Amino acid sequence: MLSALALDGRIKLSFEVAEYYRQYLRWKHTSADLMRDRKGRWWLHVVMETDTPKCEPINQVVGVDLGIATPAVDSNGNKYGSGHWKQVEDRTFELRRRLQSKGTKSAKRHLKKLSGRQKRFRKDCDHVLSKCLVQFVESGAILVFEDLTNIRGRAKIRKAQRRRLHGWSFAQFQVFVIYKAEANGVKVGFVDPRYTSQKCSQCGHVERGNRPTQADFRCNKCGFECHADYNASMNIRDDFLRHRAAVNQPIVSADNFG
Repeated sequence: MLSALALDGRIKLSFEVAEYYRQYLRWKHTSADLMRDRKGRWWLHVVMETDTPKCEPINQVVGVDLGIATPAVDSNGNKYGSGHWKQVEDRTFELRRRLQSKGTKSAKRHLKKLSGRQKRFRKDCDHVLSKCLVQFVESGAILVFEDLTNIRGRAKIRKAQRRRLHGWSFAQFQVFVIYKAEANGVKVGFVDPRYTSQKCSQCGHVERGNRPTQADFRCNKCGFECHADYNASMNIRDDFLRHRAAVNQPIVSADNFG
């Protein structure tokens, strides 16, 4: 039951909770907002919180590369996401371009609706992708991603793929991954993204020519070949392990060299 203060005094309203969200009713209620959408429907947005589960760390570190063609590939060789997502984005892009070329009032109204629909679609894709990644690993494991802060200014990619990169909300995806991982007892780490796509995960050779196409990786030094995103995910995992080992090195005192 919802108790709300109206102009004529306080009123009580009943509301429904979808079956999926009933699992959160045991959590602590912190705040709520009553909102009305453009269709005149009322929605109650309730914020709930719970303690982070305590899990013993395990020896499982999984690197994840977020790609343009394939949404995500991990260092175990698993692919996540759907090819259908790219098809929807391509159709939306073409429709947006046609509407922009018309410039009529009707086209502008359609563009506004299209923008909202595309935003909701991308948000749903981020939810699905982050949930799949977190559920695949065990509690106590570590998921490692590239630090994509300012990636739009740093990345050098083909013109055909540029619009997809600039249209992706990396910050939104990162937030989804972190809170879903925390709820499942999974840790999240980040590494420097430089050269993860150009470096050979087997011999360490770095060269732009190692990646002849978006999907293929072929080392010009040792000849190692694999899917380019899979190679990058292994580099992400190994870079994190090297950095963690360096940080955790014991301090050597001068007495040890006497």
